[in-house]
Amino acid sequence: MKVLHVASFRGNIGDNANHAGFRPWFEGLAGVPVAWIEFEIRDVYRKTRAFDETFAAQANAADLVVIGGGNYFELWVKESPTGTSISIPDPVLDAIKTPIFFNALGVDDAQGFTPGTLDRFRRFLGRLLTSDQFLVSVRNDGARAALQRHAAGLPLDKVLHLPDGGFFAPYRAIAATGRPQIAVNLAGDMLDQRFPGAKAHTYQSFLKEMAGALEQLWRAHPSVRIVLFPHIFRDLTVYADLLALMPDQLRRDQVRVAAYDSDPAAAAAAFGEYAASDAVLGMRFHANVVPLGLGVPTLGLYCYDQVAHLYDELKAPQSVIDVRYPGFGHDIVSRLGALLGQPEKQGPLGDSIRKRVADQRALAAAPLAAWLARHGLAAA
Repeated sequence: MKVLHVASFRGNIGDNANHAGFRPWFEGLAGVPVAWIEFEIRDVYRKTRAFDETFAAQANAADLVVIGGGNYFELWVKESPTGTSISIPDPVLDAIKTPIFFNALGVDDAQGFTPGTLDRFRRFLGRLLTSDQFLVSVRNDGARAALQRHAAGLPLDKVLHLPDGGFFAPYRAIAATGRPQIAVNLAGDMLDQRFPGAKAHTYQSFLKEMAGALEQLWRAHPSVRIVLFPHIFRDLTVYADLLALMPDQLRRDQVRVAAYDSDPAAAAAAFGEYAASDAVLGMRFHANVVPLGLGVPTLGLYCYDQVAHLYDELKAPQSVIDVRYPGFGHDIVSRLGALLGQPEKQGPLGDSIRKRVADQRALAAAPLAAWLARHGLAAA
């Protein structure tokens, strides 16, 4: 089977982890060999490619189109004919005869929306849900609730709930140091939105409290190794600013900044280091998803709704630390201190999370396999 896969492959290691967990499962579900043809969606953002007649021809030359996973049902894209990053005009979609599977997409309204973008999205989603040519699935980051808010009245019962592929990425622990290790991911984008000030933290006040918390952890556990993981280039700026606030001995002796890179090998290396850690502090979506799937004790740093929604859906809100407001540092120190060297303390919780996402994927498998079979795309 030839599959045209529309997604980000050079965006960040979270995207790579998503595909690493999705493709083997999908191939097993289809029961036939798959040749993956990659269409980099970021080239559309850069305006070096487009969802145009050439794209329609590529789609029609394939047996199946897969779009995602990714956060591609965000609702703020004013110039898009669909109100989202999947900016396929109606004439191009009309020209495509190949079945299209929308794979575990995020539905993100936290960056805003307008009546116009919502109207275009509802019209686009309505078309997808009323034709068997298309099958839509959304991921477990609050996407279903967002659809209920913004697309009520559409046949949303046809939308599959499919956990992000990153939960199932088959990475193995590497680079274990033999001393306690904390993996930390801090996001460097949307800082004004994450830390708006007033009664909440500003970016600078957040950094000061975070640096203080890591210093306290180090003084209580002098051998601890802190590894900072950038997922996009903006994260590097946050780490430089954070390091500037740390005591010199801490930043020189105990802190490492992992490589900034993006491809399957880079993802395997980075998440292999995550897997070798005693605990994770994750601000980005995949900095939580992948370690949780690997069974690493993980605390979500909440300054963007997506992370809080993720843990709500996982029935684990106790694993979230709200870093938008002063006082979070004490929670980080106490909870990481309890976990260092004792990952079994979160064992039952981690096991329940992995069972939950495995069960969710299993529920989605049957209707996806049936849809593939209706289009002659699964082994008999």
